[in-house]
Amino acid sequence: MRDEYRGLSRFNRPVYWLLTRGLWWLLGFGSLYVLCGFLIGWTTSYEVMVGITSPAQTRLRALSWMLSLTGWLATPAAVGGIVGYLVNRQVDRRRRESESAVLARMLREAGFEAPPTGGGSS
Repeated sequence: MRDEYRGLSRFNRPVYWLLTRGLWWLLGFGSLYVLCGFLIGWTTSYEVMVGITSPAQTRLRALSWMLSLTGWLATPAAVGGIVGYLVNRQVDRRRRESESAVLARMLREAGFEAPPTGGGSS
């Protein structure tokens, strides 16, 4: 089992993160949602999570506030991070020039000369 866990590094970065770190976040969020579903009702839990119902209008306000904050802050942040990384990967795959070549071309087009490469004294 230890070798299997260490072997997860063969996956690319998003898959590796989802299997090692993201799984714990998903488990925590899912547990909170299931707990709220049993205690305050499934419909109410969903409505609190997406912001239809205020957490102050439920029976268990503290738990509802945690679910509401998770639904409004943590979930969009995680989804945004994952989507941003995947979009960045796609852009990098389609990039034809290296970053140094693009920078050199931009400096040349702007009229700047390359800095001197020698270390002579003036």
